[in-house]
Amino acid sequence: MKQLLKSKRAFAGVFILTFYIAFAIAAPYLTHYDPINGINLSGHFDPPTWWSALPGQPDLSRNMQLFPNTGFDSPSSLQDQGWSVTQTPSGLSYFSTGYDPNEKVVRSYNGSSVTFPVREQIDYVRVAGSPLPPSSGATITIAKNFLWQYSGPPFRFIGSLRLLLTGIDNISSMGVTVFIAKEGVPVPIYTGTLDAQSVDNLVDLGGAFALDSQSSTVKQLFPSAADPARFVFFGKGTYTYGLQLTVVDQNVSQGALVRLFIDNANLNLYGTSWGLLGTDQLGRDIFTQLAWGARVSLIVGLLASVVAIAIGLTVGLLAGYLGKIVDEVLMRSTDLLLVLPGLPLLIILAALLGPSIWNIIAIIAVLSWPGFARIIRSQVLTLKERTFIEASRAAGSGVGHIVRKHIVPNVMGLTYVNLALTVPAAIVTEAALAFLGLRDPSVYSWGAMLNDIQLNQTQVTDWWWILPPGLSIALLSLSFILIGYALDEILNPRLRMRR
Repeated sequence: MKQLLKSKRAFAGVFILTFYIAFAIAAPYLTHYDPINGINLSGHFDPPTWWSALPGQPDLSRNMQLFPNTGFDSPSSLQDQGWSVTQTPSGLSYFSTGYDPNEKVVRSYNGSSVTFPVREQIDYVRVAGSPLPPSSGATITIAKNFLWQYSGPPFRFIGSLRLLLTGIDNISSMGVTVFIAKEGVPVPIYTGTLDAQSVDNLVDLGGAFALDSQSSTVKQLFPSAADPARFVFFGKGTYTYGLQLTVVDQNVSQGALVRLFIDNANLNLYGTSWGLLGTDQLGRDIFTQLAWGARVSLIVGLLASVVAIAIGLTVGLLAGYLGKIVDEVLMRSTDLLLVLPGLPLLIILAALLGPSIWNIIAIIAVLSWPGFARIIRSQVLTLKERTFIEASRAAGSGVGHIVRKHIVPNVMGLTYVNLALTVPAAIVTEAALAFLGLRDPSVYSWGAMLNDIQLNQTQVTDWWWILPPGLSIALLSLSFILIGYALDEILNPRLRMRR
């Protein structure tokens, strides 16, 4: 190692290799997202967050969540959590709010009985014979103000809200409106009506994605071809996320007690910029893919190269030292593999065996050893005629002893060099197969990143997605090539003499 690091080329290669090994090992600590299934982290095709800081770039928004945790998980009132509560008509108070953390309600949900822990509670109470609310109904509005600090709109918003009702048979109907308001002007993102004929009195708007700005439920409330996220958020300022309940009660002789439980109330805003390298077509973190892809490329390159070199070393030793029929059979088999077209054969085998990373490693290894086997055979043919081999034979040494003690040590320098030079070919081959779509869907490599870029025909301006995997493949391959050349200089006496 001391000799190796004296070489500038070797030092550069070891530095690059060490960086990528550390990068691969630290992937779970550098990012907490899934490179494959971590979708919709932000907008799709988002640039990095630092992009908007460059001169002449628009103000890009970032992710924002109204509450760190969805729901009401502490016994406090709506007002204590920043929600405002208003009622109309203001002269009569039909509604009251409260919280009971121990209360639970059992409901039929999706065909099975489910127990829901209830959270914030709103009661509509009217005693029989007391004045009815107006024909338009009694309304309670629950709203939460928040600051949107970006000039640009979000890519998408998704609200969540769970309503659980009891006693709805005592009233005519209950109207539900979820809205987002800018400067006091509410824009509905959901409207619905619940009555006694409702099949279920559980409304889980978060579970049904009814509050997703990209869903048809929300889009139908806006002008055609309008993006709800851009329509609602048109600049910096204070916005409001709220729920409006309107109770229509028309039977004066009958009292009413409607209990409404609210839970899972939140609003997620997905920005138009994300992280160090932005997002891909599914809103996945590109930096995460780059970090985890380093693991795949290193594993494929090293394992495939070690197996290929081991096969080539074994075949070359046997063919060179034993000769005769063994040499003839092994070399003709080697020639057969050498004349076959490499990439088409790789594609066919990968398609037949299936897109598994272990199949890809095996295919690359099996097709990479013939050239090295011929090199080792030619080296063994010259070594076995040397005087020290003849002396070992004369002393009674067997074939195994001679090969193990005299032949192998003299070809190990050549083996180390070829191992270092085979790794780049294996890395590039895996990337080529993944780029062509022959990849393991359970892992994500740099070649898979390039495949996604090709499939989505990304614009040239999205260089933060295109350059990192391509440069990483080139740099990691270059590191092994530099180390291989340096090893050749150290282990080859003729090269040392020339220098």
